[in-house]
Amino acid sequence: MSRHEVSGSRSGFAARARELMSGGKPRAIASLGIVLGLGAIGTLAAWSDSATATSGVFSTGSVDLQLNGNQGNPGAYAFANLTKTGMMPGDSVAATLPVQNTGTVPFKYSMVANSTSSVLAPQLKVLVSTGTSNGTACSGGTVIANHLPLTSGGAANLIPTARTLANGASETLCFQVTLDAAAPVSVQNQTVNTSFNFNATTA
Repeated sequence: MSRHEVSGSRSGFAARARELMSGGKPRAIASLGIVLGLGAIGTLAAWSDSATATSGVFSTGSVDLQLNGNQGNPGAYAFANLTKTGMMPGDSVAATLPVQNTGTVPFKYSMVANSTSSVLAPQLKVLVSTGTSNGTACSGGTVIANHLPLTSGGAANLIPTARTLANGASETLCFQVTLDAAAPVSVQNQTVNTSFNFNATTA
């Protein structure tokens, strides 16, 4: 009876030992292998993302000055109403000229009168205003150039302070050219040609 108990004790001890040797450590090792396997997968499979933004359209505006609907460039606009022959001292002629902004942005414009070389040029006085014309004189409106003389062989600045014109807007200028009442006899039978040159820049 006692031998059976001793044998049973040895058998139980051996079985426990075999369990520990054969079951416990291999399971621990297997568990360690699973942990290392998850770590390796996490390193190789990096997460990522991307995004794209597109801009709107970029475009340019335009500066476009026209005279009575005419570009005036490269060919000059024929300001045919501003002409007079056989002038005597004190005589004058007047005509209006629409200045238009047909571009897409506001601009400021200036203007000079370029004349050919002639003794008559400084005897001709030019008035520029925003008024109206009766064919002889300008009346009403705002005076821009107040009877300024033309320059022989040079430029007379008739709009010394640039004027602002919004895109799509226009204003009408009145030009009055008068032969000085005190013009000398030396200007008899003289002629002069004048071009009015406008220049527009962004406001």
